[in-house]
Amino acid sequence: MLSIDATILVTFALVWILVIVLTRVFFKPISRVIGERTERIEKAKAETEKALAAYEQDIKRIEESLKEARAAAAGVREKAELEALKEKARIIQEIQQACRAQVDEAKGELDERVAKLKKELDAATAGLSDEIERRILN
Repeated sequence: MLSIDATILVTFALVWILVIVLTRVFFKPISRVIGERTERIEKAKAETEKALAAYEQDIKRIEESLKEARAAAAGVREKAELEALKEKARIIQEIQQACRAQVDEAKGELDERVAKLKKELDAATAGLSDEIERRILN
């Protein structure tokens, strides 16, 4: 049958000593390093999530600011266009008034010349009629 001798006990003792030594020298430090690494990874993930949330808030804030700026720019542009249209209407009105004044002045001068020419024509007509009457009667 199976005989148990001292080599089995020595082997068993050596295996346990090896397990104890490896646990203290190898397994515990490795498990500690793995634990620290896991802890650092979790911290980095949390910081990354915080940074991502802050980034998203900044993006939203910037987009809102851009919307407000666009709306303000549109308002300024509309106001400038309205002012330009008013200025254009004012300039057109001034030009029309100046043209009307020139036309009225030209009409006045023309009326004066027509009146003068009528007087000259009346005088010439009277002279001609006298001349024609004298020639017909003679």
